[in-house]
Amino acid sequence: MRYAQLIYLFTALLSLNCAFAQGRFLLPKNVSKEKIKVKIVNNLIVIPVHINGVELSMLLDTGVRSTILFNANSNLKLNNETKVVLTGAGAGEDAEAIKSTHNIINIGTTSAINQTIVHLSDNERNFSSRLGFPVNGIIGYALFKDFIVEINYAREYINLYNKADYKRRNCRSCVTIPLEFHSSKPYALLQMQIGKNSFLAKLLVDTGSGDALWLFEKSHKGITIPDNSFKNNLGLGFNGEVTGVRSKLDRLDLGDFSLEKVNVAYPDSNSINYINRLHFRNGSLGSEVLKRFTVVIDYNSKKMLLKKNKFFDEPFKYDRSGLVIQHNGSDIIAEYDRKIVEEFSGDQQSGGYESIFLATNTVEFKQFKLSPNYEVAAIREESPGSKAGLRVGDKLIKINGKKVRNLKLQDITRYFYRDEGEVLKLEILRGGIAYDYKFTLKKILKD
Repeated sequence: MRYAQLIYLFTALLSLNCAFAQGRFLLPKNVSKEKIKVKIVNNLIVIPVHINGVELSMLLDTGVRSTILFNANSNLKLNNETKVVLTGAGAGEDAEAIKSTHNIINIGTTSAINQTIVHLSDNERNFSSRLGFPVNGIIGYALFKDFIVEINYAREYINLYNKADYKRRNCRSCVTIPLEFHSSKPYALLQMQIGKNSFLAKLLVDTGSGDALWLFEKSHKGITIPDNSFKNNLGLGFNGEVTGVRSKLDRLDLGDFSLEKVNVAYPDSNSINYINRLHFRNGSLGSEVLKRFTVVIDYNSKKMLLKKNKFFDEPFKYDRSGLVIQHNGSDIIAEYDRKIVEEFSGDQQSGGYESIFLATNTVEFKQFKLSPNYEVAAIREESPGSKAGLRVGDKLIKINGKKVRNLKLQDITRYFYRDEGEVLKLEILRGGIAYDYKFTLKKILKD
């Protein structure tokens, strides 16, 4: 999706009170690089992964140390299971999970044995509904520690390089960002400007966040919420909804690259109690910024290489409807395919036909298809969607005359990022009755 639905996988907050010793990911002998085709959805990287021989889709996330499953395939068998507790973003309670050891993970031709996996079995705590397609889990440190990883957002692939064989390309248009690590997670010290305040902030480099920036109020004297801001739902964390304030950053510097009017979110302290104890950290750098580059991440050398791509000059946009839409299962619907059938009839005599009639009939063939359900998950107060009368739980049927069952969730959300003044017409189903709503998108932040 070009402009991400602002879903924030706040998996950077994951905390486990245990340490794991795991096997390394290895490429086949005499192979120095593996190219993996991925999907970029809502700025997030979805990669194909096999665990114990079962194919899954997982998010590639620099913000997590542990490999996590939250929507496991029923065919998947995990080994050596014990209970653990997870702490993450959101206002809910901590989550119970299963820790499993001695598993085998394959990504392309790479493989790793003795892998520890955390299975979050409560399906209500996974993010698939907000992404609009099934995602089985998250993988991060286990892969980044063993390879130099190149992420090509524009062409939707990653390269995994053997560290010993990797030769850094001579790139005059690239910049190198030093990284430092805390609990095996990468952090960058970046220059930014809010109003007249210019300062350095230490940010978690988080490919698992679809947003541009998160900043934690009062974690630095320069980090204050501007008057030009609005309250909003920031997304879904492990422990529930994350709320806060949205605004714009005047400038963000990444080496010699500068980005202006960058989206920034300030999460409420109640939603990030765990982070408040991390005094060295001021926020997160997410994939709405990172997607503007081809990114090479080298944990071993503690460096990140950036080369700008075709997305670099895109303006930072935000939702102007106030609606959060999520996928909520599917219905089986019947569609009819009409075909013309021609039949010959007549009397057969002496091996031939005395008379032949051509009969033409129209026959209807019933076909059953899965139709996705999309519903309103949250509404911003005083937003265009709220003022129009839409409610949480409304089932979306059409948007601007198009049936949403033929659209992906990211296609629906794209409508909400259109320019101020655009009119949206929604048909919804509430209590089995269809209603029509119309509202005009409104710009909230001043230029």
